Amino acid sequence: MNELARQTTEALTRNGFKVRFFETADEARTALVDSIEPFETVAMGGSVTIGDMGIKEALAAKGIALLSHTEAMSPEEKDEIRKRATVTDVYLSSINALTADGVILNTDGVGNRVASTVFGHKRVCYVAGVNKIVRNLAEAFIRLKNVATPLNAKRLNKKTPCAVTGRCENCNSEERLCRATVIIERPPTGTENVVFLINERLGF
Repeated sequence: MNELARQTTEALTRNGFKVRFFETADEARTALVDSIEPFETVAMGGSVTIGDMGIKEALAAKGIALLSHTEAMSPEEKDEIRKRATVTDVYLSSINALTADGVILNTDGVGNRVASTVFGHKRVCYVAGVNKIVRNLAEAFIRLKNVATPLNAKRLNKKTPCAVTGRCENCNSEERLCRATVIIERPPTGTENVVFLINERLGF
């Protein structure tokens, strides 16, 4: 664990988050899946990190279905899954930016993911590589606007300026992804927050 990761882990703990640090994504996946009981319901938002880690497949092998709108075939089905996902026992989310003083930032186009990190679940499990760590809120917003969102817009083939230029243009595009940004300074009351921090570069 490098100094910035150590500082971030200690800050998250002081702020009331439960933190588990892993050297590899495989170790984190095993620990995350083991932490979920067979009777618990689980959902996630859109996440390259969670998808690449094979968490859905590992949960399925344990007999646990993962609600995810990303595989829905129609807009109506996507919306229905998003609504059902708001009331599961556990919600899985990646992180767009994580500050060294223990603050989590996520930005969203529809709002389902950031809403679920604030309310509706008994436990939120965040999964993030150390590449998401920044020094402060100013750097966090730079990362949101000029790293995470442009890369996601390009991945999703969104018709936004940032998908082309690779930087925020503060657009009014109908397909704009950075519409709602949530800053989690402390775990919301009544919701356990667990951060699975991984010593690898994962996701955007």
